[in-house]
Amino acid sequence: MISDIGGTHPEWASDGKQLYYLAADKRIMAVAVDTAYERFTAGVPRALFQSDIVNDFRARFAVTTDGQRFLINTPVKQAETAPMSVILNWAAKLNK
Repeated sequence: MISDIGGTHPEWASDGKQLYYLAADKRIMAVAVDTAYERFTAGVPRALFQSDIVNDFRARFAVTTDGQRFLINTPVKQAETAPMSVILNWAAKLNK
């Protein structure tokens, strides 16, 4: 067992010595693993960072080979915009 509180979307590190996964609170977690001598042992999970990942069937992330960067599916936050006014027939109002 890797986590006693669960997790989803596991991703192996390219060297096979670490496993990354998504915790229920959207934190990206990492666990050191050892597969030497035909056995499997896992270390203590540690939180890498809090993500804003889309938490549904699209909840996916990718890890670079060095484990230093992550590509995460996150929602786009739209900036608040001021209302726009459209003035019709403005040229006619210039002559008044």
